[in-house]
Amino acid sequence: MHLFDDLVKKYYEKVYYYCYRHVDNKQTAQDLTQEVFMKVIKSIGNYNHYGKFENYLYVIAGNICKDFYKKESHYILKEVEEGSSEEEISNLENKVMINEVLDKLSTEEHEIIILRFYHDLKIRDIAKIMNSGISITKYRLKKAMKLISENMEGGQI
Repeated sequence: MHLFDDLVKKYYEKVYYYCYRHVDNKQTAQDLTQEVFMKVIKSIGNYNHYGKFENYLYVIAGNICKDFYKKESHYILKEVEEGSSEEEISNLENKVMINEVLDKLSTEEHEIIILRFYHDLKIRDIAKIMNSGISITKYRLKKAMKLISENMEGGQI
């Protein structure tokens, strides 16, 4: 169990942030992160030691986030509280706009954008996580970037 505690300490923030980027809700992200580590305990025997353990975690986290969306079928956005500052409202509006643009992407494209720009993963690692080839991953990233650019104000990201 000591080894598991070390894994949680090492990867908790990364997995939490990954889940948070998908759901944009702290409590839900914490719940999903806990679910990821519970699933790791149950499935650690299936992990092949050829790839990075972090990639294995992202695959599990991605599947859990997808399952969550199947149940919820929409993003959870934090509510604007009365008396919110202009900056908070502007930040929320930006999040809503980004989420609306990301919602227009396919599941694969959305996942690639999250992994590439929010988690700074390399294309080859993303390809492994997505269980696809490097060239198709590059193609999906390029296509997603084009769609994002077309949908953002002024064509700028």
